[in-house]
Amino acid sequence: MLADPIGHVRTPEVINPVFAARGIDAVMVPIHYTPEDFVLGWSAMKRTKNLGGIVVSVPLKEQALELADEADDVASELGAANVIRRTDDGRMIATNLDGRGFLRGVLNEGVDARDRRVLLVGAGGAGKAIAFSLAKTGCRSLRVSDVDGARAQALVHEISRRYPDFDVTTSGNHLADIDLLINATPCGLYPDKDPLPVDVSELRPDIMVADIIMKPRETPLLKAAQAAGCEIRYGAGMLDSQIDLMVSYFGY
Repeated sequence: MLADPIGHVRTPEVINPVFAARGIDAVMVPIHYTPEDFVLGWSAMKRTKNLGGIVVSVPLKEQALELADEADDVASELGAANVIRRTDDGRMIATNLDGRGFLRGVLNEGVDARDRRVLLVGAGGAGKAIAFSLAKTGCRSLRVSDVDGARAQALVHEISRRYPDFDVTTSGNHLADIDLLINATPCGLYPDKDPLPVDVSELRPDIMVADIIMKPRETPLLKAAQAAGCEIRYGAGMLDSQIDLMVSYFGY
């Protein structure tokens, strides 16, 4: 399991009991690589004979796709990978389960997004996966906000090119005229110092609020949403729904 930082990740603590329960001779360990060290680490992992695969978190997902020897259509469409299978000859094969996992584990297979006006805050690796998945759910519209306006615009352009009938635009992070808010930024990993991804004074009870942050479970955003009377969805569901997919992808 790779990330920068690494302390917030839950995947090893969730997947290792699954390995044990199924009698799978494998263990997942958390490893901290910075983006600057990732290329060297990747080269070493390709040569690690007893490595079966990798799960990649922020901010390494785009690099993982670039470094992979092969990628499926989902990862290629998104420009980011979060699960890598290592073959016996050292080839790294990439996919992305973020979007599928988010819809399945957080939004009831996407049913809870249908006919909703969505504001997605964050156009990074996870945000991209969620945005493309939402384009296929039947949500009424999607607004994408990111501190990097060019990144948000690039994502919107790509979705519009692939799904020309879908209503998707860039946006600020104001909450008027939306009824589903999704935080796909790292804001909330460090509750004592992270800014809130939106102005929570604009929250209304008719807005469903979902967060991809898994640890802490109750982020400042979700706490504020609860206080405002919103229905909330925890980020842990996104990972929990991916575990079986990951185990299968690794070939166990």
